[in-house]
Amino acid sequence: MTGDTAGYDVTLHAGWGEDCIRFRTSRSPMLQHSVEEAAELLSLSDDLAAELTDWDDEYQDVLNIDVPQDSEWPSPEARQAWLEKGKTLAARIKRESPVVSRVEYFGNGTIADGECVF
Repeated sequence: MTGDTAGYDVTLHAGWGEDCIRFRTSRSPMLQHSVEEAAELLSLSDDLAAELTDWDDEYQDVLNIDVPQDSEWPSPEARQAWLEKGKTLAARIKRESPVVSRVEYFGNGTIADGECVF
């Protein structure tokens, strides 16, 4: 995940208790970024940042902290809708950010490496 002069390679990735946007810059060498940090560094709109936050919050809400192995979506349709929303958001990051050259999307490992790249 590189950036600065050639544009940023960004990954949108869901993980419990993790920031969902990953990339590196010379100004910010951290790999994971909160939505707020990413919105600033990637010049994302407030609307897109809010939708990314909602998408990540929905994933975090699936976690059953008491019995993590019992964490599951309320229905297969809810899970599929969440995965599709992630694809849409990944495409919007690429389309709307003037400094992003590539976006790769992983719905918690459910989408094979390289399957959804914009």
